Amino acid sequence: MRVLEFINGDFSPGRLFVFIAVALVAGPGCPREVVRESGGAVPQEHIEVGEMAPVVPVRSGRFDKRLVPECSGLVASRKHAGVFWTHSDSGNAATLVPVRADGSVVGKRAVGVRVDNASNIDWEALALDGAGQLIVADVGNNHSNRRNLTLLVLPEPDPWTAQSVRARHIAVRYADQRDFPDRGKRFDCEAVFVWNGAIYALTKRWSDTWTVLYRLRMQDARRGVFEPVTSFDSRGLVTDAGVSPDGRMLAILTYHGLWVFVLPERGVNPLSGSVLFRRLQFPLTSWQAEAVAFVDNENVIIGTEQGDLYALALSRLSKVR
Repeated sequence: MRVLEFINGDFSPGRLFVFIAVALVAGPGCPREVVRESGGAVPQEHIEVGEMAPVVPVRSGRFDKRLVPECSGLVASRKHAGVFWTHSDSGNAATLVPVRADGSVVGKRAVGVRVDNASNIDWEALALDGAGQLIVADVGNNHSNRRNLTLLVLPEPDPWTAQSVRARHIAVRYADQRDFPDRGKRFDCEAVFVWNGAIYALTKRWSDTWTVLYRLRMQDARRGVFEPVTSFDSRGLVTDAGVSPDGRMLAILTYHGLWVFVLPERGVNPLSGSVLFRRLQFPLTSWQAEAVAFVDNENVIIGTEQGDLYALALSRLSKVR
């Protein structure tokens, strides 16, 4: 989602105000009460971060902005080693682009794979399920007024040969949203992942830095109802999430931080275990971190809408619970 546009490396006072406002929202000092939705109170996770110096991720590559104008989702292929799938968000083509960890495009044609029977209303996240299917989350909802939120489910294409693919559409909604638009803008979402037989979504709330975790069981996918599970103060606006290759860790990205939760062996709450966290510091010209994917079980890459890729080792995070 566009929050700030840089023009020739400079930005106006108005754009600077937007940047400062978002940076302040990402910091500490948010209320610690239980998050209350229209359907009642949602349980919360207790995580105290404390003071810590930010980590500066290492710039590791750059996207071809002609094919990936605004990186908004990223996931590592499970079929093709070293391949990652990415896409742009609203207003861009309904195309999945295979890239390497340095951002270079995979395949001879270097044009990506079209999803023929879909449009990019506001694609915001990518995930892979246990059957090797890609899930494209068309769930961007800045004003919390959309009634056409959709998950696009499709077989993972061959990045070297596929030109187009067709997707199965699953209409989804939040069980506790009553008003359209929601005055608190509590139902935007840019983070979706699959764990333990369910699709999970983390909201990006424009009124505070809390995020609510929702769950949709795979066997109930046709019903399309995301049920609230828990919430926590993410100290920023959640922009993506992803599960490690061994299925033991969940990374949750914000504009200014990275959380890693150690996943429990069973249950429905993936946020109940131990937690790592670190605030992140990106250059002002590439601050809009919108996508995260595990390279392996010890490292992630982070993509920004400005086109840069950054590498980060989990060893640089601090245990906070």
